[in-house]
Formats: sequence, C-alpha cells, structure tokens
Amino acid sequence: MKHQDNSNDWFNVICNKTVNGKKVPFLNINGTDLQILDFNFFKGTIMVNHPIIYFNCRKNHHNGMSLNLIGTRFYYSNSDNIFWSSGCGNLVTVFGNEMDNVISGCLQPSCRFNNESSSIVGCRVNIPQGLSSFYVNMSSRVDSSDYKRERSCGFASMISSDYHLTSELEDIDISNRTHIPTRLQWGTLISGVCQLNDGLDTSCTFDGEYCWSRLSSIHLCAYNRNINTDLTFCEGTN
Repeated sequence: MKHQDNSNDWFNVICNKTVNGKKVPFLNINGTDLQILDFNFFKGTIMVNHPIIYFNCRKNHHNGMSLNLIGTRFYYSNSDNIFWSSGCGNLVTVFGNEMDNVISGCLQPSCRFNNESSSIVGCRVNIPQGLSSFYVNMSSRVDSSDYKRERSCGFASMISSDYHLTSELEDIDISNRTHIPTRLQWGTLISGVCQLNDGLDTSCTFDGEYCWSRLSSIHLCAYNRNINTDLTFCEGTN
C-alpha cells in the first residue's frame, strides 16, 4: 500500500517500516501516524498505539493533551477504553474539548499507604460518549516536605479495556514507554434488519467474511457470514 498525500483526506492508512525493517500498517489522522494493532469491523473500532497522554516520570514528560479528532469521524471509544491513572498522592482532572469543561477527576491513593512511593492501583475516570479530544492535569497532593513526592511517578492515559493493566504495567517499566494501546471508535452498532443490496454501493473484504452496503451518508448495512443468524446489522458512522 502506497502513501498518497491528499490534504483533503482526514485519514489515510499507510505502511511504514519499523526499526527492524518490518512493514506495519499505520493510521494517519491529520498528520499523526498511529500504528494499527487491531481492527473490529462490527464493533466499529480500531486499536492503535496511542501516545501516552500524561507522564512526569524522569525525562519522559508528556504535557497531557490528547490527539485532536475534531473534524474526523473518529472519537475515543467510551465502551472499549478505560481512563487509567497510576501513581500516588496526585489529584487527576480530565477536561473536555474546552478547558472549562471538566469531565471528571479522581484522587490517587496516598503515598503513605503501605509505605509505597507509587501505586499501580491508580484511579479510573468515566469516559463520555463521543469524546474527540481531552486534556489531563495532575497536581500533587503530597506535602512538599515529604521525600516520597520526588519518587512518585505520575501516569495517566486512555487505555484499551482489554489491555491487562496489572500484568503489563507491573512487568514493563512504564517510564520507558511512549505509547499504549487505545481504541478509536468510527461506528456504532445498531442491531436490526436491513437489506444488503447488490450493486456499486456494496463492498466486501477480500475473503468475503464481511460485506456492507451504504444506506445513507452515516449508515452502513453490514453482514458477517460467520454469524449464524438471519439478521444483519446496521452500522452507524458518527
């Protein structure tokens, strides 16, 4: 697949070489390349290697701003992601598209709990539907005289809900990470009956597993041959 530069496209799928020379697919959204890790047609989601939103560990500092998906048909999946924050003694606040729009927040466990300087058991924040961008702020709630303040590592990001947090984040030094799996939503499943028409508006994958026809500018009638049912599905693109 060759990269085609078209300023009118809000996304492209391209193939780039990794450091080991292997070609892998990337989703380019408004000039940002995101490695594609998984694609679920019927859930209308795509899992990408997303930059970590907030990180104050050592030299790897991230400013807390997400990707800007405004103007595209992608948004952060509220059903297949969790917003995760690890660390201790920090107040985490999540803002929406505007800085005066507070989505939610949480208080991390105390740094004095079990005499730990950081905690993998952080705090979660609910994700609203249709979120296209957000900003994360993390402020310390630990006394400045407390020596553990220097050791607390603050991490916050949107993470795919099927990512094994306890095993992955404990086994891997997150201070050396720059990206983490995150799911973007491009469609919403609506269960129901629709007509899969033959014609120019009907397309199928190369193996014939999925077929779909366009019902309108925002709806697809989709079919999966592996589902043993007489019902097809309507896929609404946001």
